[in-house]
Amino acid sequence: MAIARWLALAVIIIAIIIAVTSCSRGRGGARVRPARGPPAPPRRSRHPPAGGDAVAAGIERAASYNFTLTAVATAADLKALRAAPQDTLEGATVAPQSCRTAVRELNWSPASLGEDSARTDFAADGVDATGSVEVARVTDGTALKAHYATVKQMLGDCSDVTLSISGTEVPLRSTAPPAQVTATATSALLWSRAGKGSDLRQQALVLIGERDGYVAMVSFIGTSGLENAKFSSMAGGILDATLDELA
Repeated sequence: MAIARWLALAVIIIAIIIAVTSCSRGRGGARVRPARGPPAPPRRSRHPPAGGDAVAAGIERAASYNFTLTAVATAADLKALRAAPQDTLEGATVAPQSCRTAVRELNWSPASLGEDSARTDFAADGVDATGSVEVARVTDGTALKAHYATVKQMLGDCSDVTLSISGTEVPLRSTAPPAQVTATATSALLWSRAGKGSDLRQQALVLIGERDGYVAMVSFIGTSGLENAKFSSMAGGILDATLDELA
């Protein structure tokens, strides 16, 4: 099957939520490339920098779960992630209105926080979900804390939101993944847009962790099934491997 390359998952999350006239598949540009043989083991030297080493370790763990199709973000991709994201909620309403900022601020990427960023996306034939590992050195701790606050709000007062675009109402529900399989994560969020069976159905699972001045994000995105504990377990394992390389 053809698998779309989600080189800017963190940037397009909100665009996916409110783009009620299109599905996620088919967006994103080039296809994920099959890895040539088993992924190389993570490099232990810090040349290239630690961000790339950590992403390589996470991708190695993802390959152990049979996610062997990969696409490495280029310098241009990472530059785009560092740029201020577009307000994709323009023209849409959010109910309750007090949640508009939180929904908009989900449009976030570790690369926006600092330096030494790296990212690789991964996928597997036969699995209707794609993932990513992204790492960056934190130089703006205030911005990171602000994102944690956004996630907390999405799990609290904004856990049940309705988006309205051109008269079409789309529910957006947020929950916390199982804590026992995401214990390493500083932040963990699972959101679901629209109901099962809807053409507008979309889900995202996002785990974030910190280690030794770096932040790592592991994401899965798909149309259904991400509430299954196996995805949280895999995301937690990939995050653990990524953070261990930063120790």
